[in-house]
Amino acid sequence: MPEWTVSVECCEYEETTFTVTASMVLQSVKDEKDEDECLNEKAMKKKYYCKNNKRKKQQPFSGINTFRFSDYDCIGFDLDNTICRYRVGEIMRLEYSLIAEYMVHRYGYEPELLLPVDDDMDFLQKGLILDIKKGNFLKCSDTGRILRATHGTRPMTRDQILEVYGKQRIWEPVLEFMRTMSDHPTPGVTPILRSFKDYFDMPAAVACARAIDAQDSSEEGPLEEYDIWRDVHVAMCNMYRREHFRHDKGGFFPSIKTHPEKYIYEASDRLKRWLRAVNEHTYTFLISGSSVDYASHIASYVLGPDWRDYFDTMICTAKKPGFFNSNRPFHYLVGADDGDIVPPHNLSISETYSGGNWRDLLELVRNEAGVETPHSLYVGDHLAQDVLAPDMEGLDTVAIVEELAAEGMVGDPMDHDAGSDLMSSYWGSFFATDANPSVMGVERINTLYASVPLKHARLAIPSLEAVARYPIRHQYEAFSQETSGFFPGDPVILHF
Repeated sequence: MPEWTVSVECCEYEETTFTVTASMVLQSVKDEKDEDECLNEKAMKKKYYCKNNKRKKQQPFSGINTFRFSDYDCIGFDLDNTICRYRVGEIMRLEYSLIAEYMVHRYGYEPELLLPVDDDMDFLQKGLILDIKKGNFLKCSDTGRILRATHGTRPMTRDQILEVYGKQRIWEPVLEFMRTMSDHPTPGVTPILRSFKDYFDMPAAVACARAIDAQDSSEEGPLEEYDIWRDVHVAMCNMYRREHFRHDKGGFFPSIKTHPEKYIYEASDRLKRWLRAVNEHTYTFLISGSSVDYASHIASYVLGPDWRDYFDTMICTAKKPGFFNSNRPFHYLVGADDGDIVPPHNLSISETYSGGNWRDLLELVRNEAGVETPHSLYVGDHLAQDVLAPDMEGLDTVAIVEELAAEGMVGDPMDHDAGSDLMSSYWGSFFATDANPSVMGVERINTLYASVPLKHARLAIPSLEAVARYPIRHQYEAFSQETSGFFPGDPVILHF
């Protein structure tokens, strides 16, 4: 056997020499190989154990007044504003500037629209409803009563509201809207209202209101009927066109690609550990309305290049709320585009698909978990698409409500970096506006959108970071007749 003499510096001041034979080298290589195989075997056993652990005997829930993530056989997560937490103030400023530029340069609207949105940031609030023909923005109660209103950006007096909407201060289309909170236009039918439900469309409300102001100040003056929303809607949709991501068009996607740190938070290590713990315990899905290329891009930034390991199934272009209440087929993906339809019996728990529907996904879980009626949970921020719609189809939900951190919570110091952007002195609190001061606690909530978690969620949290502080078996109080599901605390306004 050949031999080699090797000198090794054992410490800063000493060198030692020893002889190495070929047999010693071969034995070392064999030992390393055996160790690698052992580690691989352990990893495979762990992976098998984790997946097999999901195929478990179903346990009863903790109780109607309590909630635990570990109670569920499958958990779905929204991506935008749930797994991916945006810097809301910056993202809304970007969106407004792109909408305004499109309206001015494409449709010839007044250049005043190009003024920074900061001048009208107080106008922004989630849950406003636009009376499209009259140009009025309404904030409504959980019974449909108009609490406050503006024409354009100009506040309407109580008498003006009564004159337009009657002494009951109720607009009938709002009552119809409240059933499903869906305002998707029906083909061939001119829409009469539009609601602003999240941070991706709220800036469009400011653009529309400013355009109405400009019309009213023009020589032509106020109109009997306004048709401005149609142009605003086109401008807004132009930002988010699916193909714009790959072609670097539309302004929105190129900005996210170039400066992700300006618009998106990276997940904390604590949240990553929590998500892994959830995935080891139960089947998890990432269900996003975004296209697969954009969803993959931001998920990689938020969770890291191994982001796909956090979820069993990835579904993009889900088109919620239809994903929960329709029978759209799943599609294979060919790059970033939809491919052939996937027959339900060919669905795999570890794949990525486009489109689809909840019923077929639930059937897949039944087969994988061996449970006839899986306990299912969905976590998301969109109160209509991610909370109301899945609840109506039998899923439990957790609502992400960033306004909790913006307005402050009882007993918890968590705040919001864009708190001043999410609080409006005109519209009042997101949770309670002109409410009965003698009523305390969650009973004081009287706004349409803040009432959704009370009726359709088990828990409402400002972000996933709030629950990542605790193990997945941690027991929370859930929304019920006796308990409040706001965590880590009730909105401050409910108690003062």
